[in-house]
Amino acid sequence: MVIRTSGSNPLPSCKGLTAADEVAALLDVKALLNRAGPSSIAGLSTWANGTDPCEWAGISCSNKTAVTGLNLTAIDISLPGDSKLTLLALLAAIRNVTQLQSLVLSGVGIRGALETPNEPGLDTFLSLRHLDLSHNPGITAGLPSSWYVLFKLQTLDISHTGVTGPLPTAYAALQQLREFRAANCTGISGQLPAAWGLLNLEFLEITNSGLTGGLPSAWADANVLQQSRTSFIAALRNRTTAVTKAADDLAAGAAAAATQPAVDQPGPLGLLHLRVLGLSVTEPGRGGLAGSLPGSFAAMTQLQVLMLAGHSFNGTLPPSWTRLQKLRVLDLSHNSLSGNLPSWYVSMRKLAVLKVQDNRLVPSGSSSWEFYEYLLAGGTQLQCLCVAGNVGELVDAAAAARLQGL
Repeated sequence: MVIRTSGSNPLPSCKGLTAADEVAALLDVKALLNRAGPSSIAGLSTWANGTDPCEWAGISCSNKTAVTGLNLTAIDISLPGDSKLTLLALLAAIRNVTQLQSLVLSGVGIRGALETPNEPGLDTFLSLRHLDLSHNPGITAGLPSSWYVLFKLQTLDISHTGVTGPLPTAYAALQQLREFRAANCTGISGQLPAAWGLLNLEFLEITNSGLTGGLPSAWADANVLQQSRTSFIAALRNRTTAVTKAADDLAAGAAAAATQPAVDQPGPLGLLHLRVLGLSVTEPGRGGLAGSLPGSFAAMTQLQVLMLAGHSFNGTLPPSWTRLQKLRVLDLSHNSLSGNLPSWYVSMRKLAVLKVQDNRLVPSGSSSWEFYEYLLAGGTQLQCLCVAGNVGELVDAAAAARLQGL
């Protein structure tokens, strides 16, 4: 133990208590980066043997005793385009940094698979809370199911990577996961896992993907999720001891340091904490999602942003969505929605952006007039209204002129 006291003869500083093997691991990372692209590692000038690694740029520590964070993005590490440095090589170098909680590699230029049978992967870093692999297009592989043993993971960002394949159903075991970001991940395919309704997500973004199928109504259906949870727990228990712990946490609702109500406690199941759901594609008609819009999503009362543009959703707009009183952005453009814009939507008083252009909507007489009269009366926060390209003229020229004058 090292103790500091005041007086003329202080005891040694508390700095520099990081384990020697962690220091060696970080110096191995420096060597890897130097071989991969010497001109790109100016930010590693503070990484010097014999100095305190907790003072190194891009490194964070817990009480100066253990390395808990590695952020190569913060020190502008950017490898050349022909670099061959793989994520797994980097993970092998830091395998002794056993208390790592945050790993940020956004835009660094790593590539390759996310796991292989014979190399250590991320599933060995069981303290990991934050993982950012975004803006590394050289990562071209599927999401490993093995990551569902990362019980403490809170944020996962794979945006702008070449990740391919389906979303692992097993990630429903990540009971502390709050953010899943996969913006512009064109290689993601398959269907949205219904079991993800067991998560406590607040932010879910998967844009420009190759997802197909419909929106899982089970995400907001407590009865269906109750059955799903039971079968999911049984499946987990048939796996390894580590995964059995995930099943125990899911069953007991007691994942370590959980900050949201557990899934087995009284109250409804579902993505009821979700604030942002973004599944849009930017190229109209390219999206593979289809089917009707689930009325059950009205239970997601914390939603502030709902973006589903560019797919083939059909049917009518659910009247029950008027319960989404916190909704600020609703983008349903470039789909195949029919019917009319329900006059009940006037009750969504925080709505600032409403985009329903390029669907098959038709005007609905008096109810349509009621809706636009409400907009003209100034009782809304609406700033952007897009209704062009439907079957009928949802806003006539006179109403449009009045709206533009607001």
